[in-house]
Amino acid sequence: MKPKFHRFLMTRGAGAALLLAMMMPTGAAEPRTWISIDGRVLEAELLRRLGADVELRDKDGRISKVPMTSLSFADQDYVNEFAPEDKTKSLAGSTPTGAKPKLPNPAKDAKLDTKVYNKAAGLFKVNDRSYNVCETPHFKVLFMKPVDPMDVAELAERLWLDTAFFHSTFTQKWKDRKMAIMLVNDEEAYEDAGSWFADMLNEAGQKDQAGKTRATWPKSASGTIYLPAKVADDQGVHTQLRVFRAFERSQYGGKAKPNFIKGVWIPFRTHCLASDMLNIQAGGVSGIGAAGSFAIFTGHAYYKEILLTGRSETSILRATGTGNDVSGVGGFKDAKSWAPELKKRVKKGDARAAIAELFGKDQETADEVTTVLAYSFARFLQSSQEKLSAFNKLCERISTSNQIPEPDDIAKFYGLENTAALEKAWVAYIESAEFR
Repeated sequence: MKPKFHRFLMTRGAGAALLLAMMMPTGAAEPRTWISIDGRVLEAELLRRLGADVELRDKDGRISKVPMTSLSFADQDYVNEFAPEDKTKSLAGSTPTGAKPKLPNPAKDAKLDTKVYNKAAGLFKVNDRSYNVCETPHFKVLFMKPVDPMDVAELAERLWLDTAFFHSTFTQKWKDRKMAIMLVNDEEAYEDAGSWFADMLNEAGQKDQAGKTRATWPKSASGTIYLPAKVADDQGVHTQLRVFRAFERSQYGGKAKPNFIKGVWIPFRTHCLASDMLNIQAGGVSGIGAAGSFAIFTGHAYYKEILLTGRSETSILRATGTGNDVSGVGGFKDAKSWAPELKKRVKKGDARAAIAELFGKDQETADEVTTVLAYSFARFLQSSQEKLSAFNKLCERISTSNQIPEPDDIAKFYGLENTAALEKAWVAYIESAEFR
């Protein structure tokens, strides 16, 4: 029988608990959020590792013995870091060794209880407009009727779970904060939000960025606003606010009318929220054009968009020249063609999988080939459990240093000697049957 994450509980006396506390490795004796491979969550502290199992103690003092293979990859990384293997007798009986884990897809496979989402959780004021709040365990989705926030709320929670599954410190960054997502249901309100943010940028002395925001925002379907610290603190949210148009502009009888967007797995929204989750995990870098940020962050967003929806509908807007000329860039037209077309171009020499060149690109200079190369690089970096563990460490380094490591340092996370070895492995991945 497949073990269940919340079972295998056994309570022991204070003496046993004290003994286990003395055995605890430094840094591990603290409660944290554990996630099972099917998406269930438990607040518990790590006691020790026992071969293929780990022992956890929940807030009520109950001890649970859980197979390592039933835990998220992030939890497995945490155990490997803090708990040396102990082959002595378990306090909670024996559990058969599980099969070797394969790459799961928690964002799609997890069963979420959307009935706990509260669609009447008060109001949230943004600039001069007040929005209704739909509150979930990790998000506040702001909306105005007749927009239904539930699809975006579910998508956000699924992408939160996906990131928590693969990144061992992600849940700690949400202990006292949620993320706000704003659904805007008319053109005037959407442009007002962008203008408000541009004004804040201008007042902060970021005049170039303010000008680009004013130029690109009206033509966009989504954007990011950084809330004033007091607003974020008062509302208990991250400063990063994701804004979505809740509608597509359609023509009815010669007049433009809003056509409200429905569905959970909207490719563009998946791209944006996957990007947001990684930004919160990695902490961002010291500039949007920082070397490697396009390859790591934008590549990841396209990877998740295509992995989870099978499509890509995202173009990145950029202002050029005086800031009034706006253009967009994405990948090849059909997401299904990205891998085979890139294989063909690399083989013929029409595209170069060169890390130095890719890291020198940003959203202002990227073209469609660069975009697909970034996608392939992100897939390569996360193409096995071992590589996902390395990617976890890479993102943690970005979080603590506020910059993308040099390619030679990235190579070492992956057990490779230098950039040349990393590049060779990336090219081999592109040419392999796995990349399709």
